[in-house]
Amino acid sequence: MRSFLNASPLKKTLDNWYFLYFCLLLVAYLSRAALLGNPFIFFDEEFYLFVGGRMLHGDLPYVDIWDRKPIGIFLIYEFFHLFGPYRIWAYQIGALLSAWLTSIFCLKIARSIAPIGGAFCAGCLYLIWSVGFGGMGGQSPIFYNTLITAAILIILQGLQKRTVKNLTISGWVSMVLFGLSIQIKPTVAFEGIYVALFLLYILYKHNIKILTLFITAFGWSITALLPSFCVIVTYASLGHLSEWWFANVISIFLKQDPPHNTLISLWHWAHWGIILGVLFVSTIGGRFLLLKARPNNILHIFIMGWAFTAFLGFFIFGSFATHYALPLFAPFFINAAPLWSAKVGRLWLTFLTGFGAVCAYYSTEKVLSNGSQKDLTTITQLLSSAPGCVLMDHGPDIILDALPHYCPVTTLPFSWHLDSAPERKALPLDPATEIKRIFQTPPRYIILDSDVKDYSGGNIDVINIVHEHIMASYHEIYRHKRRKDDNILIYMHN
Repeated sequence: MRSFLNASPLKKTLDNWYFLYFCLLLVAYLSRAALLGNPFIFFDEEFYLFVGGRMLHGDLPYVDIWDRKPIGIFLIYEFFHLFGPYRIWAYQIGALLSAWLTSIFCLKIARSIAPIGGAFCAGCLYLIWSVGFGGMGGQSPIFYNTLITAAILIILQGLQKRTVKNLTISGWVSMVLFGLSIQIKPTVAFEGIYVALFLLYILYKHNIKILTLFITAFGWSITALLPSFCVIVTYASLGHLSEWWFANVISIFLKQDPPHNTLISLWHWAHWGIILGVLFVSTIGGRFLLLKARPNNILHIFIMGWAFTAFLGFFIFGSFATHYALPLFAPFFINAAPLWSAKVGRLWLTFLTGFGAVCAYYSTEKVLSNGSQKDLTTITQLLSSAPGCVLMDHGPDIILDALPHYCPVTTLPFSWHLDSAPERKALPLDPATEIKRIFQTPPRYIILDSDVKDYSGGNIDVINIVHEHIMASYHEIYRHKRRKDDNILIYMHN
């Protein structure tokens, strides 16, 4: 009977890696298909695309157009902007392929510690939960997760061969990948430091001399920091080092998150915190309870430590948005893959798949209510009928990218900067002073996401100034309604 099962078509199919890759591609497509081509997925990626387009027109990030994201994410979207009228499809297909590639790396990493069923489940869970947590488009973790999981896979291959040469080479290659990732999201440095320290410890156990370890550590550090050094040198040569330094280093520490003093805000934190906490405990603790596993295998220890480090990096800055959890799913679900060996574990993984699918469905429905390509075309035609400058106070940044002629009214065009309370002291300009300057030469259009003054988390001074000018000198020309509220309001100067 056992020989029959071993030779069965099902087992041969599951042993076919290319078939599993195709299945993961199918999951990646089906989980994102409803939103492909939709321009209103999330304001972050809309802004990345807008900045990428402005870079093609010669604008310099942190100088002509301000944000604190590293240059890497803007370079990625600058490439997507080369596809012209198909740039929205381009970045979303690029994100889909990146998520698919990450799921393949999850599968291969998990296979080193789990049966094939659990490893495949880890790849599927990464794809499904990413959609449910705001990764249905091109959020930055969708791209740098690919580099991180590739680095982890390379390290595993070095650990499996256990030779000094392979361990050292895997360290060099992984540091290159971490270095590139830092220029997409700096917090991945925590995982890079963990990987380097772990490898150095293994090399130490191989009786490598301390001086050699020190030289290796120094070389790895330089390799990981090289992309950042290149960016620094470029901005210094252009005479804009201070602007780069403030945006990339100083401003994040000046940002002040608002207190969670409302029931809605508290619930947002609490329920997602509970979900992530349960997910973390179930992936790590479940292996001890159900499998009675002990982390005595070097691969298990390394992968488990990666999950702890990623979790630490998530909490270190003390702020939370749903998509901030995206870097956790690869290490979490890879660590959950061994649960497939127990019946209860398989039930739990099945439940996680179902729960992730439900979250993905509701997240997709919410995005679909934001608008469509038809709505964007209507808005673009409306704003082009009487061309003029647009103040994007709060609203979809993709509108700025869609305009045939962009008129810069400020170097802070991102829709969540000027009237955000946490950003009040973290911007290169005083928000109230800047908004007053903007209205000295009034923009023809103002775009908001609501006509209700919402002071929760908002800069009261800026909000009042904007609404005073709207009441005095503007009239409404467009309103897009979602199921329960508005999300795009356009006012035109009288």
